[in-house]
Amino acid sequence: MSHELRTPLTSIRGYSELLVTGRAGPLSDQQQRMVTMIDLSAVRLHGIVEDLIVVASLDAGDFRLRLEPTRLAAVVARAADEVATTARDAGVTIAPDIATDLVVAADPRHLHRALSNLLTGAVATCPAGGTVAVTATGHHAATTVAVVVAGGRPDPLLARLLCAGPVDTAELDGAELDGAGIGLTVARAVVEHHGGRLDVTTDPGTGTRIAVTLPSADLPSRAVTSDR
Repeated sequence: MSHELRTPLTSIRGYSELLVTGRAGPLSDQQQRMVTMIDLSAVRLHGIVEDLIVVASLDAGDFRLRLEPTRLAAVVARAADEVATTARDAGVTIAPDIATDLVVAADPRHLHRALSNLLTGAVATCPAGGTVAVTATGHHAATTVAVVVAGGRPDPLLARLLCAGPVDTAELDGAELDGAGIGLTVARAVVEHHGGRLDVTTDPGTGTRIAVTLPSADLPSRAVTSDR
């Protein structure tokens, strides 16, 4: 099923990228705007499909990670790039500042989706003109990524999905199973399956801080089936 979902989306994204970048020939301004919207919609739909595939794997009990030493700065940069257009449309700046020597034990693909979903949730709670800062601190055993939204109104749904007990997708209500709700649920599940922890602190005066703690990398690549 995942192949049937991914293949047509990959084609749409590939051809829309050719048009957006001008490699398929010149476009008028109106055509450029239209193709850009198609491309952005394809990127967002691709993210939702990837999240739904993870949810299905979680429900089936066969969600798998392939852990390897992963440079955190590269994964954060890729996630920030994916959310950049959404942030720009909302008048929000994403400001990653991650040391290049920080390495975590992670599945790069799934960690990217988790961080992208967290940044999307952070942008949604950030007021126009605000900044979502992304920093990290590393220790011998663990590394913590902090996503900080200065100001804004704390989102109760964000806190519920990121801080509740073990994820049970069957118990989520309709509001929590929209695109954003699925994304946050997947982010939390991915972090937990990495053996990590996700903490959220909110304050009406200072905003929201999402902290993702992951094991630092000191292990060889290996495939694991997590039953957390």
